Amino acid sequence: MTGKNQTYADKTLLFLTGALLLFGVIMVYDATGVFAQGVFGEAYRLVVLHVGWILVGLVGFFFFYNFDYKKSAKIAYPLFALSIVFLLILAIVGVLPCANNISFVPCLNGANRWFYLNPSPLPSIPFLGVLGFQPSELAKLSMILYLAVTIAKSLQDRWTPFILFLVISAGTSLLVLLQPNMSTATLLFLIGAAMYISSGSTLLPVFAAIPTMVLAALGFILSSDYRKERFITFLNPGASGDLSIGYHIKQIQIALGSGGIFGVGFGQSRQKFQYLPEVASDSLFAIVGEELGFIGTALLVIVFVALICKGYSIAKHAPDPLGRLLACGVTTWLALQFFINIAAMTQLIPLTGVPIPLVSYGGSSMVFSLMGLGILANVSRSIKR
Repeated sequence: MTGKNQTYADKTLLFLTGALLLFGVIMVYDATGVFAQGVFGEAYRLVVLHVGWILVGLVGFFFFYNFDYKKSAKIAYPLFALSIVFLLILAIVGVLPCANNISFVPCLNGANRWFYLNPSPLPSIPFLGVLGFQPSELAKLSMILYLAVTIAKSLQDRWTPFILFLVISAGTSLLVLLQPNMSTATLLFLIGAAMYISSGSTLLPVFAAIPTMVLAALGFILSSDYRKERFITFLNPGASGDLSIGYHIKQIQIALGSGGIFGVGFGQSRQKFQYLPEVASDSLFAIVGEELGFIGTALLVIVFVALICKGYSIAKHAPDPLGRLLACGVTTWLALQFFINIAAMTQLIPLTGVPIPLVSYGGSSMVFSLMGLGILANVSRSIKR
């Protein structure tokens, strides 16, 4: 050990990030070519957009990479306030019936999760069409920044870190839940819990809160016929009266089952011919399994687990509590999102609509995930060699 701080980001972190991005570009093109050709007349349309979002995300990556994380308070407060404003608007609009659809905040699949910047009748943007983003993705990044800054400042107090975790995480999760978006709301709360645990504060309140959170989740599921139907379908796909709910699960099973050990071959997927819903985003893992088989999916899992391990290693060796909290928050965010997607694809949990970070198609997810990795790379620069 030389005791000198690194002046560059962890090379392994950068390599793994680049490998996942490249793999995602290849698979998104493979999965979307047929759909894009049929809808837009251009097989490359969606993969070009995907690469464009990666470039936008890399701008955010380098911004956070070069911004001293020890000064995070300067951007944490305004960024978190902005995300809360967006979430409040979605929550307010969300209480309206979908029949009262507001063009800037469309009701899609019974939920208000998007902001459209140029909805009809405004002109569409050439090549891009309608441009929108998901405020819940901004909420993940901004909550991590805000929670890390506030907890790091209050570690001398016994109960303040827990109160901050509970108010900030539960409050943000509740606003997302009102969209409704249970998977992201749960994700936000678990990120906050992981950050609180990594702060070294007492764990007793967290364990005491677990039964309450489980009961609240069950109550939320049972409060909606649609969510109840999805849960029943998860337990028994053939029992659903709504064929569309069980259809998605069935097509995923066909894709993964067809792949076997070695897959049907790259580019040879049958399910991408508009049989499998959300083929390039939520369901991309199924296409990987169909074309590249168990070997391909296992390699994807190994690379992502390596990224997660590297992230937690950076958190462990961070030189201060703020760096540790930031690194833990970002790593937990990516880890949970990855494993939630895999668990849904393999029917361990109900379908959630959560994409694979860095790999699946999706502008908001890609941009904010790369920003989070910029923070992680920033923290890695400060670790002594």
